[in-house]
Amino acid sequence: MTDRLLFFIAMCFFSATSVVFAMHAGEEHKKELLGNPQQVRAEPLFVQSDNSLMVRIPTGTFKMGSSFKENKRHLKGCRKYDKSCELWWFNDEYPDRLIFLDSYWLDIYEVTNEKYLEFVLATGHRFALDQTCDTDKCRDGNLWQGASFPPRIKHQPVTQVSWHDADAFCRWRGKRLPSEAEWEKAARGPSGNSYPWGAGSPKNRATYGRKWRGVFTMTDVGTYSQGTSIYDVHDMAGNVWEWVDDWYNLKYYNWRRKKNPRGPAEGDFKVVRGGSWVNYPDTLRSSFRRWSQPEVRFNDTGFRCAKDNN
Repeated sequence: MTDRLLFFIAMCFFSATSVVFAMHAGEEHKKELLGNPQQVRAEPLFVQSDNSLMVRIPTGTFKMGSSFKENKRHLKGCRKYDKSCELWWFNDEYPDRLIFLDSYWLDIYEVTNEKYLEFVLATGHRFALDQTCDTDKCRDGNLWQGASFPPRIKHQPVTQVSWHDADAFCRWRGKRLPSEAEWEKAARGPSGNSYPWGAGSPKNRATYGRKWRGVFTMTDVGTYSQGTSIYDVHDMAGNVWEWVDDWYNLKYYNWRRKKNPRGPAEGDFKVVRGGSWVNYPDTLRSSFRRWSQPEVRFNDTGFRCAKDNN
């Protein structure tokens, strides 16, 4: 059963104790060895923001979402991997529309374990791991051991971070998480590319279709120079899903606001975008939408930060 079918089943029958998409997930913040994370998160230490390793995404319009014709093509691609795919699974991408965004800055790379460790040591924030695990399989998804991790993953994207963790990191850096519209524009460009690189296979352009192999599962950020978007943003397809700021809404693309849109004011799920190391090529499409509870932590989900252009 694919992610898309699980999504629609969960939207209809979700309960507060179920997690459909989690490979490893922690429901609550635990007390960390570096002090009280709740106090630290309330008033995080502030680091002066800068635009190093960020790219300016210019003002202008772009195509967001998918047309009915494109969704029929998405269905065909989905059925290469799952014969049970149905057209209505792609309803949350419809309709396509032209969206105007003011200029903004976006991290060129996903936040790495190295950068996240700097944040942990400076603020006492929780480590990037799931401490609620009660099985070996779950614990195997934790690449960190306390405040340390294997050197091999130093430049890999950090995972096992909740939306709240990602939000706290970006705020500490004087930045913020990107909106869903900002993320999609940076990935697709003004003309609405299917993938960051345009069209064609993600082979040699992204990390995808893998089984869990510990520190050998993901790749260093910036590995695939041929997989960048038109704005030279790296790794917007595969490696890890990326948290964005918006709450998820199934019919968000039907909303009329077409200038600097933001998602709903509240909700149960936050949006993640881009696909990960475990997904098939059809899920790596830049218009593909997925959701997750903001408090959970996955071994296939990370983030990058954005910043207003002022």
